[in-house]
Amino acid sequence: MLAHARRRSLWVALTILCSLIALATLAAYLWLVAGLPRLDDLHAYAGAPSSKVYDRHGELLFEMPPPYTGRHSPVPLDEMPEALRQATIATEDASFYDNPGVDSRAILRSAWLNLRSGQIVSGASTITQQLARNLLMSPEERYEQTLTRKLREAILAWRITRRYTKDEILALYLNEIYFGNLAYGVEAAAQTYFGKHVRDLDLAESAMLAGLPQSPPYHNPFENPENAKARQAVVLSLMVRQGYITADQARRAGEEKLYYAPAVFDIQAPHFVMYVRGLLERELGLERLE
Repeated sequence: MLAHARRRSLWVALTILCSLIALATLAAYLWLVAGLPRLDDLHAYAGAPSSKVYDRHGELLFEMPPPYTGRHSPVPLDEMPEALRQATIATEDASFYDNPGVDSRAILRSAWLNLRSGQIVSGASTITQQLARNLLMSPEERYEQTLTRKLREAILAWRITRRYTKDEILALYLNEIYFGNLAYGVEAAAQTYFGKHVRDLDLAESAMLAGLPQSPPYHNPFENPENAKARQAVVLSLMVRQGYITADQARRAGEEKLYYAPAVFDIQAPHFVMYVRGLLERELGLERLE
């Protein structure tokens, strides 16, 4: 009789404990998701494209970047070279097409490295997590090195993956990521660094661009060509490891001489351009124009 009473008391205690854990978990989840943005239209959070003034023949006279941002010209995924897409995935998120927005193995590996070093040395953020952080989080929260921010970021990434296809996520990421020198997105980056459209980039140029987002100032080929070249070599080696290219293709791409076209903001026909800008400002208002 006494043994039965003890078992009953133990069962009640375990039931209460499990209930409390479940309630605490639910409360923590609700606290984490409080205030997270809706995902009905991710493109609504994307940066505004630059305004461009053309002449009657379609020649670009001037590109007016949005204030406090930079050049930004979104393009469809099918206009981005396959090599650039592969280089980005190999560098930023090798399991991109298979993971649910987060990479559990990368998170565990990162946690171990951070624990051993006593500081954050590896972020383990997938492409989707980076998109969630840069597109949906406030500047203040975006740069927090806290567990709360990482969990909220992971929840957003998981939700994005459930709502959008991988190609849609990759296209948005490549159109929004910062490449340095006021270039946002791969089209602006291709124009800024190589003076050509992104669709015309080859493997060597694609690998160079894919290596920039990790640290644009440090890998800036205009100011730090040796760092940029070393980073390109890392990207090419990762592409080989993931089976996207052969070692021989990587070697030839690494040996290719790259010709840079430093970013300029020259105005052709400045009086006409300023006249057009004045018309637009009067028609739309300064805030809407910018």
